[in-house]
Amino acid sequence: MLKKTKKIYLKDFFIYKKKHHWFIIPTIVFYYDKNTFLETGVYTPAWGITIRWFTIMIGFQIQEGY
Repeated sequence: MLKKTKKIYLKDFFIYKKKHHWFIIPTIVFYYDKNTFLETGVYTPAWGITIRWFTIMIGFQIQEGY
């Protein structure tokens, strides 16, 4: 008999201060990548959102675990 397993999602919140990437107009970036590297050596889907303004980038990413 097969057990139904619950999907695992890894969540990540980040704030970066970049020196060489400037966004004069506040920009919201949505992204999706179906082959993002997971630290265990497998590739799983990931999606997220970032808000970029001047040299600051704030966002979060959600990646499907295996």
